[in-house]
Amino acid sequence: MKKDKLVLWSVLAIILLVFFWGIDRWASILKKEDQIKAKKEAELKQTQITFDNLESSKLFGIKLGDSAISLILQLKYHGTPLYKEVWTSEDYEKIMDPSGLLTGTKINFLSMGEFAIRLNDFFRLTASNELFINKNDDFLDYYIKYQPYGDAKITSIIASLKTANTDHDQCIKDLRPYASVIAERIKKENPDQHIIIEDKFFPKIEGQHNHAQILFKYKKAKSYLDGKRALRLDGWCWGSKRHPFIELSAPGLRIELKTYQQILKKIKDQKELDLKNEFNENANEDKTKIDKSGL
Repeated sequence: MKKDKLVLWSVLAIILLVFFWGIDRWASILKKEDQIKAKKEAELKQTQITFDNLESSKLFGIKLGDSAISLILQLKYHGTPLYKEVWTSEDYEKIMDPSGLLTGTKINFLSMGEFAIRLNDFFRLTASNELFINKNDDFLDYYIKYQPYGDAKITSIIASLKTANTDHDQCIKDLRPYASVIAERIKKENPDQHIIIEDKFFPKIEGQHNHAQILFKYKKAKSYLDGKRALRLDGWCWGSKRHPFIELSAPGLRIELKTYQQILKKIKDQKELDLKNEFNENANEDKTKIDKSGL
């Protein structure tokens, strides 16, 4: 009898050991899976942070992704009684036209489907401009492109050299040192090994005319951002007596074609409405000058 009980307890002990070993093993597997999942999530987060940092790069002290509206208000009113730390909708209306674009907006400036504004038009004669823009003595005019909705995120930063073009090759040669300095600085600020720079900033490639640009891409296998462009640095050249432009842009911040077309329609409709109102006002003024007999 005692022997039977001993065998029974031994079997139970073995079963309990196997049971607890199984639980421990299962917990270990779950822990490992959680660690793998946490590692993947951390890598994904770091990938997005790296990409976002690139997309928020600066040029001349202006940051991509910042509010164009805020920048314009700061440039226009800093140092005046109208300057505020917090802007209201009424303040925004002072720099917006009826179509909802910033006053003075250029459509399709340098490239199609984008909206740009010349910052020089808002510079004050005081040194307060330097608080918001780090101007360079070699450059003449400064522009930004922006999203025509919301807080008008800056999608592109542009400046023109003071020197005029002679020809395409010389233009690219004049822009090249600035492009190199900008690209080197951005790479230094973003040392991630997965950031790949494609340097195409040359007047010709394989003997063919080339649009000069430097591309910043994120390259990492099995990443949803693999091969996606985060930044573009473009050189723009025209005929003689035109100034060369350099442009830093974030392709991911550009507006969609559908949005661009909707904005253009809104502008067209507003122009037609303005013409109708002007026509009616002139007609009403002429009413006082006509003979109303029999009418």
